[in-house]
Amino acid sequence: MVCALALPVGAQNSTGNLFGTVTDLGGNPLQGARVSLTGLGADRTQSTNEGGQFRFLGLDPGNYSLQVELADFGSVVRPNVVVSLGRNTNLELELNPAIQDVLTVTSETPLLDSREIRSGTQVSQTELEKIPSARDPWALLNQTPGVLVDRVNVGGNESGQQSVFRAQGVDDDQNDFMVDGFTITDMRATGASPTYYDFDQFAEMQFTTGGTDVTKSTAGVAVNLVTKRGSNEFRGSARFYNTKAGGYFGGALEQSQPNVDVDDLGDGQTGYAGARIREIEDMGFEAGGAAIRDRLWLWGAWGQNDIQQNAASGTADDTILENQSLKVNAQFRSANSAVASWNNGDKQKFGRGASPTRPDITTWNQRGPTAIYRFEDTHVFSSNLFATGSYSIGDAGFQLAAKGGTGPNAPEAWRDNTGVWHDNFQSGQASNPNDEFKVDGSYFFTTGDISHELKVGGRHRTFESYSAFSWPGRNIFTFNTGSTQLVGAQRGVSTPAELTYLSLWVQDTISFGSLTFNLGLRYDEQSGVNSAFQVPANPFVPDVLPALDFQGSDEDFTWETVAPRLGATWALGAERDTLVRASFAQFADQLGTGQVTRTNPAGVAYAYFVGPDPNQPYTGDGSDLVFAFPNGFDPSNPGALVDPDRTDPNLDAPITSELIVGIEHALMPEFVIGATVTARQVDDILELRTLVNDGNGIRTANVNDYQLDVANPELANGFLIGSLGGPNAGGGPFDYSVPVYSLRPGVALTGGQYLTNGTREREYLGYSVNFAKRLANRWMMRGYVNYGESEWKVDDEFLFHNDPNAAAGGGDRDGDLYLTLSAGSGKGQRFLQSSWSANLTGLYQIAPNRPWGFNLSGAVQAREGYPTPYFYNGLSTSDGVSRGINVVDDFSDFRLDDLVTLDLRIEKEFALSAAVNFTFGLDVFNVTNEGTELSRQRDVSSSSLYFLNDNVSPRIYRLGVRLGWK
Repeated sequence: MVCALALPVGAQNSTGNLFGTVTDLGGNPLQGARVSLTGLGADRTQSTNEGGQFRFLGLDPGNYSLQVELADFGSVVRPNVVVSLGRNTNLELELNPAIQDVLTVTSETPLLDSREIRSGTQVSQTELEKIPSARDPWALLNQTPGVLVDRVNVGGNESGQQSVFRAQGVDDDQNDFMVDGFTITDMRATGASPTYYDFDQFAEMQFTTGGTDVTKSTAGVAVNLVTKRGSNEFRGSARFYNTKAGGYFGGALEQSQPNVDVDDLGDGQTGYAGARIREIEDMGFEAGGAAIRDRLWLWGAWGQNDIQQNAASGTADDTILENQSLKVNAQFRSANSAVASWNNGDKQKFGRGASPTRPDITTWNQRGPTAIYRFEDTHVFSSNLFATGSYSIGDAGFQLAAKGGTGPNAPEAWRDNTGVWHDNFQSGQASNPNDEFKVDGSYFFTTGDISHELKVGGRHRTFESYSAFSWPGRNIFTFNTGSTQLVGAQRGVSTPAELTYLSLWVQDTISFGSLTFNLGLRYDEQSGVNSAFQVPANPFVPDVLPALDFQGSDEDFTWETVAPRLGATWALGAERDTLVRASFAQFADQLGTGQVTRTNPAGVAYAYFVGPDPNQPYTGDGSDLVFAFPNGFDPSNPGALVDPDRTDPNLDAPITSELIVGIEHALMPEFVIGATVTARQVDDILELRTLVNDGNGIRTANVNDYQLDVANPELANGFLIGSLGGPNAGGGPFDYSVPVYSLRPGVALTGGQYLTNGTREREYLGYSVNFAKRLANRWMMRGYVNYGESEWKVDDEFLFHNDPNAAAGGGDRDGDLYLTLSAGSGKGQRFLQSSWSANLTGLYQIAPNRPWGFNLSGAVQAREGYPTPYFYNGLSTSDGVSRGINVVDDFSDFRLDDLVTLDLRIEKEFALSAAVNFTFGLDVFNVTNEGTELSRQRDVSSSSLYFLNDNVSPRIYRLGVRLGWK
C-alpha cells in the first residue's frame, strides 16, 4: 500500500509525519493490519509490515482519525490524532482478539518525539488564533529559547517593519526565511524576509535554531511559515480587529497616554512624545474546500492591515500591508500528488524611519510588492520509497523615497551636532528576482532488527540583486559633529550581482530498541559574480569621483563546505516517557551580496571632505573643502577600474560548531518538560583589515603603523578623557581615559580593506528549561527560561592587525562580550545581548460547556536590558580620519532597564449552528503599561547624550470578531 503526499522527515518542510506500531496484547507485532487515516486531503490506507509498523509521511498539520483493523482481532480507532509541523507523532496500538467490536481509544497524542532532529519552537494554529499577539511573525520570535529580538511589538505598533533578531552566538545575517519549506531569504539584506504576510494565512509557524537536520543551512534562526490548505470540508474564517486610541464604549476602555517617565528623559530633552498607536484595522478572510472530493482542493486568503501610529518623535509612521494567497492541492493518482501556490504581499509605508533624529521631512515613503510562486510534486514509487520535487520563483523589490524630494534640484540632507537630520535623506530602490529548485527523497529499509530511513536531497537557488540609492541634490550630505564639518560625496549605486547556491545532503535515521541515531552530511557551494555596470560621476566632485564603465567580473566568488550532522536519542523507562538527547552539528555561514560586490570597482564609493562650518549644512562650491579620506576608491587613481578593497583568495566560509545535550520527560502524553545545554563555537570569522601604503606598496596595517595622537588638541596627551553617569546612563558613575591613535607619518590610507578569515573565535554557552502542554483538558501552556552568553576569544595575531582604536573583539574594549547591532527604522541603535530571557504563553478554558463559558489567555516576555555602549563619534585624529571611539571597557556596566511585558486576552465563542461559530475577543497589550527604555543616544560628544530614542509603547486594547465555518 502507498502513502500519499509523502515528504522526508525534517524541520524545513510544511508537514509532519505519523509513525506507529500494531501489536497484540503480548507485545508481538501484527503484520498485515489495515491502517486507515482520514482528515485533511484524501483518505490514506496502508498495511503494517513484518514488524507491525506503519508510517504516513508528509501530513499537513492538523487533526486526523486513525483506524486499525485485522481479521480475528477487531479494530481500534484513535480520533483526534494531532500531527504537528516538522514533528513525528509515534503511536503504539494493541489489538485484542477477544474484542471483535470497534474500540475507541481517546488518550492524547504524545508530544515526545524520539526522531526529533531540530531545536527551536513551533507555534500551532490554536496558539496563533487564541494567544494574544501583535499578529506578526516577528512578534513571536521571542518564544524561542536563545533568540533575541531588537524591538517590542505592542498590539501591532511595530508591524510592517522587520525586527532584527539572532540565534545563540551568531549574527542576524545567518537567519533564513521559508514559506512551506522553500527558501525566500533576501540575500541582499542577508537573513531578512523579502515580504510581509497575512497572519491568518498560516496553519503553523516554526522557528528552528539548531539540531541535526541536514536541510537546515545556517546556524541562525530558520523561520518556516506554513500556509493553510483546502480539505474535503468547506472551511474558512473572516475577521475584523480594531485597535484604537480614544477608547471604546464611550471611553470605558481607553488607551493610556504615552507612558514616558519624565525622569527617563535626558537632561534638556524636550519634545519627546513616545511611540503610540492611533488606530489599527486588521481585516481579511480565508476559505477552502474540495473542487473535486478526494482529488482537487482549493484555498485562498486576502488580508489588509492598516496601521496608523506615531513614532517616538510624535511623527506619523503609517503602514498598509495587503496580502493575497492562493493554493491548489491535487491528488492525481493514489501514488502522486501536487501543490501549486501564489503569495503576494504589498507594503506601503508613509514615514519610515521616523524618530527623534529623523523628522518627518527626512523620512521615507515605501512601496514594495513581492510575489512568490511555488510548484511541488510528490510521487510514491513503493511503500518504502518517496520523492518530492519543487520549484519556486520570487519577484521581490521595494522603493524608499525621502519626503524631502529626489533629483538634482531637491534639498540636500545634513545632520546637526545633536544627531538630528534636516531637509532630506537618501532615496532609492531595489530589485531581487530569485528562484529555487529542490528535490527530496526518503527510502525505508531494515538490516536485521535495525530500521533505517535514508534521506537524500538537494537544492539549486539563484538570487539576483540590484539596488540604487543616492543622496538628493549634488549627491552629497553634510555631517556635523560640533567641532568638525564633514561633507560626504557619493559615487555609484549598489552594483548588480548574481548569486548561486548548490546544496546536497544525505541523512540516515537509524532505530533499534530504545536508541535512535541520526547521521548526516551536507555539502554547499555558494558563489557569486558581479555583472557589467556603468556608473556616472559624482556631479559635485567629478574629478575625485569620475564615471566608470565596468564590464563585469571574470571569476566567481566561491565558498565550498562539507558539514556533518550527528545525533543520538535514548528512550528511558517502560513507557519510554523520558528521552536523553545529544547532537553535534556544523553550519556554514551563508553568502550574501556584500561579500561578492565589495571588490567591484564600480561599487559605491564615498569621498569625505572637511568643511568650514561645523554648525551648518554645506552650501559652497567645493573650493573651501579639504579632502579628508576615501572610502571604496583609490584617491591616487580614482578613475581606475581597480577597487581598493581586496579579498583573500583562500577565503573560507565561517563555520559554527554546535553541541547540544538535553533531556525531556513526559509528565502526561500531551505535557513535556525538558532541559538543554547548548554550546557553540564560531571559527574562520570574517575580518576586515585596513589597507595602507607605506611607500613600498600596499599592505595591511598593523599596530606598528599607529602612534598615540599626542598632537591632537582635542585630547589630553593623546587620551580622550571624560565621565559617564547620572540617572539616565544605565550604570556608573564611570570616568574614562581612552588612548587614541593615528597613523604615523609615511603611512597613508588607500581607501580599501582586506577581507580574510581571522584568528578570533566566538563561543556561546547556554542553558534552558522549557515546557510545552498541548491544549487538552481545557488548558495549554508553553514557555522557557534561558541563560547564556556569547564571548569573543581574541589572540595576539588579531590584536597585531586590529586598529588599536577599535574594540578588541568587535564588542567592548576588553573584547569579551559579543553584540549584534540593530540601527534601522528610526528606533535608535540597539545592541542585542541579554544573559537571561524568559517567555510564557498559556490558555485556560473556563466552563467551556456552559453558555457563559469563555477562554482566558496570556503571554509574558522578559529579558535582561540590552547594553548601551557609549562612544565618542566623529573624533578627528591627526591623520585626517574621523573615528568613533568606544569609551566603555565593559558594555555590561551600562545597560537599559530589564524588560517585562504582559498581554492578556479574553474571548467568548458562540455556536451559531453545528457548522458556524462566532468569536468575540478583547486583547489588552502591555497590561501594566510599562514604558521601558529601548534605546538612548550614546554619543558622548553630543549635546543630546542620554536622550531617549525609543521606549515600549503604552497599554492599548484591541477588539476582534471572527466568523468561522466548516
